[in-house]
Order: sequence, then C-alpha cells, then structure tokens
Amino acid sequence: GVTGKIAGQAVDDRTNLPIANVKVEIVGAPFDALTDEDGDYYILEVPAGKFTLLFTAPGYLNVTKEHARVLLDLTTPVNVRMFLRETEFSEPIIVLADRPLVQKDLTATRYIVTAEQMAFLPNAINVNDVLLNISGTVSDQDGHIHVRGGRAGAVTYIYDGVQVTDPFHRTLGLRIVPHFLEEINLMSGGFPAEYGEAGSGVVNAVTREGNDRYTGSIKLYDGSTHKYNRFSGEIGPLERSDNQALSVNFSGPLDPIGLKNTTFFVAAEGLRDGGYLPHSFTESRTLTGKLSTRPRSNLKLTATGTYFNSEGEDYDHRDLNGISYDLNLDGLGLRRRDALSLGLRANYAYDRETFFQLGINRFETKTKIAPTHLFDVYWDQWPGFEADPITGAYDPANGTLHQDNYEYAPEYGFTGYTYGDDFLPLYSLRSTKYNSANLSVTHQIDKRNQTKVGAELRKYHIFLDEKQFFNPTPFGEKFDYYPSYGYAFVQHKLEYQDIIINAGLRYDRFSSRVRFVNPFLINTIEYLESTPKSQLSPRLGISHPVAENTILRFNYGHFFEPPLFKHLFTNLDNEIDSRFPLVGDPDLKPQKTIAYELGLDHALSNDLVLGVTAYFKDLKNLTATRRVFHTDGQFSAANGIVTRFINEDYASVKGFDVSLTKRRSRYFSGRLSYSLMVARGNSSDARFAYEEIITGSDSTLPTSPYDLDFDQRHTLVVNADVRTPYDWKGRLFGVIPLSGSWGASAVARYGSGRPFTKENPVTGIRQGGRNEFRMPFTLVLDTRFNRDFRFGDSRFSLSIFFEVENLFNRRNVVNVYPNGLPNADGVTVRDGGVLLSADETQRLNNLIVNDPQNYSAPRQMRLGMQLNF
Repeated sequence: GVTGKIAGQAVDDRTNLPIANVKVEIVGAPFDALTDEDGDYYILEVPAGKFTLLFTAPGYLNVTKEHARVLLDLTTPVNVRMFLRETEFSEPIIVLADRPLVQKDLTATRYIVTAEQMAFLPNAINVNDVLLNISGTVSDQDGHIHVRGGRAGAVTYIYDGVQVTDPFHRTLGLRIVPHFLEEINLMSGGFPAEYGEAGSGVVNAVTREGNDRYTGSIKLYDGSTHKYNRFSGEIGPLERSDNQALSVNFSGPLDPIGLKNTTFFVAAEGLRDGGYLPHSFTESRTLTGKLSTRPRSNLKLTATGTYFNSEGEDYDHRDLNGISYDLNLDGLGLRRRDALSLGLRANYAYDRETFFQLGINRFETKTKIAPTHLFDVYWDQWPGFEADPITGAYDPANGTLHQDNYEYAPEYGFTGYTYGDDFLPLYSLRSTKYNSANLSVTHQIDKRNQTKVGAELRKYHIFLDEKQFFNPTPFGEKFDYYPSYGYAFVQHKLEYQDIIINAGLRYDRFSSRVRFVNPFLINTIEYLESTPKSQLSPRLGISHPVAENTILRFNYGHFFEPPLFKHLFTNLDNEIDSRFPLVGDPDLKPQKTIAYELGLDHALSNDLVLGVTAYFKDLKNLTATRRVFHTDGQFSAANGIVTRFINEDYASVKGFDVSLTKRRSRYFSGRLSYSLMVARGNSSDARFAYEEIITGSDSTLPTSPYDLDFDQRHTLVVNADVRTPYDWKGRLFGVIPLSGSWGASAVARYGSGRPFTKENPVTGIRQGGRNEFRMPFTLVLDTRFNRDFRFGDSRFSLSIFFEVENLFNRRNVVNVYPNGLPNADGVTVRDGGVLLSADETQRLNNLIVNDPQNYSAPRQMRLGMQLNF
C-alpha cells in the first residue's frame, strides 16, 4: 500500500442535518467527490501526506480544511460544518484539520512515524534506529532487529511499493534515508492479506511526492565520538570522528518544461561514518527519485527508483576460533555493496468507486567481501594458493593460504594475533535480483464496504561465489539458482460507526526450483527435485468503537515466511570433505506464525491517549540444523560431522504493551510505552546446533523450551519533545529571556538484561539451565536541540541542531562470555614464549579477552544545519 483514503460527512451548522451535493476537492490535486443524501463522501487512492480540502455548496460559505494527514492503508476522517451565507461570517472559513486521537479503523498494532515526527527524532539516522523507539523491538549484539520475539530476518521491508529485503539473510537490502520519507510504519500485531513474507512485522516506507509548489532542503552535519584504543583496550576522550553527512532533496512541478500534470521528487545523500571501533568505517551514496504524471484525469503513472552504493570495513575483535586482527587491521578486508530498486506503477480509475493498479518492479543487490589489497583478485590467484594438478582444487599439501594467514602469529608469542601481511582468507560475492509484476483492483462497493483483490509473481536470480581458507580443507561453493515466489489475496473492509472489520485471505506459493543431491546416501548419488510450498492464510481484524474516543480491537492471522535463501541453497552438491560441512535443503517448509492480539485505545483527554495491547504468537516449522545420519545409521562423513538445515525448531511469544501518547499542546508532546514480553523456544537461531558443534560446546539439544537469546523481558521507551513557534516570547527558568522557535527532544530506552547460558570456562560444562542467567540491563538516552530561523515572509528557514546519542556515555553490556563476564573469558591465558616478556604477554592476553563489541557504542555527537525552502 502506498495510498490512503479520506472520508467524512458534511452537516449544516445550525440544524446538524446532513447536506447533499457538497463538492469536496483536494487543493492542488485532481481528487474530488460529492456528498450523498446522508452528507457522506469518500476519496480513494490518495497519496500519503498532508493536504488541504475545499468544501463548496450553493448557499453556503466555502470551507477550507488544512493539514489533513493521510496515512498509508488507513481512512482519514475529515468532517465539516457548513455555514449559510447569511450568517455572521462573510468570507470563506479556514479550519485546521485535526488528526483523530484514536484511529478507529486500525485493527492491529501499527506504529506510524510521519515526516514531521522524524524531523525531531534525535536518533533518526537509519531506519532501524527509528524502529528501536518502538516497544517490542529488540536489537541483539549483532545489530539485528527482533520484533515481538521473532528471530532475526522475520521482518519484511517495503519501500515505495517495492519489496527491498535481501532474501539471503532477510535483511534490508539498501539504505532508506529517514529524511526523505513522508511516512514509515511498522505493522507488528498483524497485517492485512495484502502484506506477507514476514513472521514478525512489515515495515512500509514511502518517499514524498511532488506537488504544485517547489520545495526542498539541504541538510548536513559533522560528528564526534569516543574511540576505542586497540592498544590499551580503553575508550578514549571525545574527539572529532569521520562522521559527516550531506543530503539534499528537491520537488515540484514540471510544467515549466512542458510536462503538464507532472511532478517530481529527487533526493541524494552522501554519508561517511568512521565509527568508534578501528577498521569500521562506512561510506555510502544514496540517490532516490519519484516521478508522477497524469496523462488523463483518471490515469496516474508513477516511476520510483533508488540507487545505493557503499564501501566499508568490518571490525571483528575475535572470531569463533579465537583469531584477532587487532594488531594487523589491514588484514580484515573490505566490503562493497550495490543495490538498485526500480518501480513503475499505473493507477487507473475506472470510475469513482473502482481503481486498478498495475505494478512492475525490479530489485537487485550485490555484496562483495575480500582482502583489501586483493579485492579485485580472484581467490585462486591469492598468494599461497596451490591447485591440485588433477582436480584443480586447493592442494593443502603445497598451498600455504591457511598457514600463512589464519594461525596464531609467532611474532606475538602465539597469543592469538595475526601479524604482518596476514589477511582474513575469505572471499564472498553474492547477488540477488528479481523482477515482478503485480495487479490489484480496489472497489468501493458502497460507502461502508470496500474490497481489494490482487496478485504478484516474482522471479529471482541468486548467485553466490564463496571461498574461505580457515583450515587445510577449505570450504567453498558457487551456484546460480532461479527460485520463484507468488501470492494472491482478497481483503474486505467494512466500516460502520460501531464496527470496522478487515477480513482477508492470502495464498502464498514459493518454489526453490532446483535439483539437489540426496545427503542421506553415502555410496550412491541420487538427485532429488524440490517441490513448491504453499499456504492459505486467513486474516481477521476487528475494531469496535465502544465510545466516541474509545475502541476495542482484535486481530488474528496466519503468516507465511519463506526460508532464508542461505538455508535453502548452501552446499547442495553435498561436498563434505571440508571441516564441519553444512548442507542446505531446498525442500525446507515455510516458517508459519499464528498470531492473536487484543487491544484497547482510549482518549483520556483532548490530547492524551492510553493504549493497552495483549498478544500471543505460535511459531512453527522454524529452520534448525541437525546432524545428518545415513540410512545405515552412521554419520555421513568419516572425517567429521555433517549438519543439515531442517524444520524442527519452534517457539511461542506472549506479552502485552502499554502506551501513553500525548499530542502536542502547550508546546509539549510525548509518548511513554512499556512492553512485557516472554519469548521461549528450543533454539534462538537456525545455526544454533551447528555452532555448538564447531565451538565444542555442550551439543545436547534442548528437550524443552527456554528463554530465547532476544527475550528482553521488559522494555520501556520514553519520548518527549518541547518546541516553540517562531513568534514565541518567553523566559528560560522564568529568568533568562528567550524568543523565537526553539526545540528539544529526548528518547530514553530501557531494556532488561537478555539471557545467556553460563558455562565453566575451563571444562565447558553448562552451569544451570539454558539461558538461565541474565546480562545487566541497558539504558540509553538520546537528545536533540535545535534553533530555527525564518527569513521574513519567505518560505526559507534555517535550523541549527545538536544531537547526542548515549548522552551519559553509558557502556551497556550487550554480550558476555560463557562465564558471564564481558571483558574476561576465564580461559585465555597463553604463554608468549621467549619472544615476549611476561608483562607484554600479560598485556596481550588482557587485550584479546577485553572485547569492545561486548558493549554498546559510546557517546556520539552531531552538530548540523538544515536549510528548508
């Protein structure tokens, strides 16, 4: 969905009786309607944004309603009172259209952030930063988002109507710049049949759309932070960092160049973030645009496009094998990513009640990781590579890639560090492309009933070329596959004064379309064909307005989530000669979620709303890894253990959310939200059993549910914002005179400690149950201050802003070693030998166990300005 709906009623101010044949127009846009005999009207397919409505009727004064905010997929009520011309009013009436305190047709939890709200958030640099302001969202130590107890990768991202999720790991495939958006929302309590491919939530973001006025802005900032010193293991003093950004956007009509009824929006951003850790910089460039034209009054064509390019370095203090490149940072390598999203959409109005939408989309993303000095050199040309003269594979007897680059360096007394020309011997090139076509029809049967049907077909092309020389028997694979995905849906919306129903049915079908080797046979090669997987998912949402400003809502739904492509297609040739081989399964079932939600929204006053929501989710067919046995009951590899992706994991989530939202009045607005969540299952991640094997941990699989790694039991988010208008005159603390437009906002986030499994650091024997212990709580306060200036009566304004993330520079623990400590694993004590003194050996041992990635980021500051015109 990229549009919303406006509906309302026109009544006579004196009699309160409905007025028929009142003309309703959206100023500056080709939308209009007439009220019926009950005074009711509706306007469909209105883009998200703010609009001005003009109401005209014979014998009545014209009424203008300004700033009517249209939200995605929802109905914006705009009612009007009309005044006869002989009344005391002699000129047209201008009224400010208020957004309703309680959105009556919202039948499930949906957190909505508009462009105005994003402009004042102190941490709106990335989309995930915005999402973390929502109770029920949790970030793990790797920065992955978990929504209401779902695994990482259970969220779908939609940008300007194009699905932009990278299916390899189901992460966001490009950068969405919050500054360019008109609206972003997260649906977490259930979503209509139009949306799918997600078990936890759907993020829907749309950019602004041009209108009949030229507008734009230029924004830039420069940052400072406390950097980590890899030689001392300490966080240093505040200093200017390589953290700068410049973004521009411009929109308006194209009439001056002869393109009538055509508007544009174009925006660009250049960003550099040096980070606080060594070897962790990112440089990115984002260009996005939208072109809309109306060749006919009932036909609208919209083209959207976004190009994203980034280059960066990833820091890793110590990997699973205990190797650290901290004293040899050049060896960690380079990462580059390119992404392109294109969409073409045609909206055709057959009449005022029926709209057709045809869309054609293309999305592609490519990521490459390789050593910096060998980035453009293929791995078989790396120094130390020797090929077997018969097979052409790597010859461990003569090749020295592993020995040269991935062993403890004797120069550092074998304390765990690499040295000199050593580099991380990993090469990875992966890409995903898809083309899709979709068609939907929206029909307003009458003023109470609306039906929408639609379907989409998507064809993928995925490619992976990967090689890693972490041991004498390196693992690598190269494949091209062409999976497909499609869906069809029907949803109906019934809107009465005392009940709103969103009911729908969705059909999903996914096919990996591949032949693969049967991993259960040891002496015979047998090829199997993957079979398509499908699911029929009912959806039901009900909203019952029990009073003027109180609604009771219920939501129920089944949700279909295709497996990660990485889990489907890994090592389908069944190569098991490498150490700890892992085999994918193209016949994995989709992950299925059944969710229930019950909520109450109540307006306590004219500017205060209380929300209470209880929910439960049952997750089935979650992907897992298990040891592979042959039909003779033996393990499938004589030289090690083979594991395979299968469907055996499960989980359940229950909890409730409480929120208190204050609409802006007397310069102040805010929101307080609390979430209690219990997420339990038999595995937190699909690779859990595999990682237990390769790390030598206790490999006994759980037989009963336990608290999952992302079970953050208590979450509290407080958002406060104070700002004054341009003509304000007042005093700070009642003493210091101030005037003009000032603003201050703050977001405080508290999270109770996430669970972990405690083990004896020497024996590796588990102490207590799985995830029985908890890390310390986390607490972060982000702030933003601004001073705005307006230049006379012009539309030019300037805002100077100062942002601080983690104001109190709190070092929150986000990960611990199995012994429960973030800075000492209790086992790493290596002898430096004759090359190192006892003091130097002790220093290096202390450094390698003091992992800065076990803590959250330190304080970050940004000073910037934004020119609006």
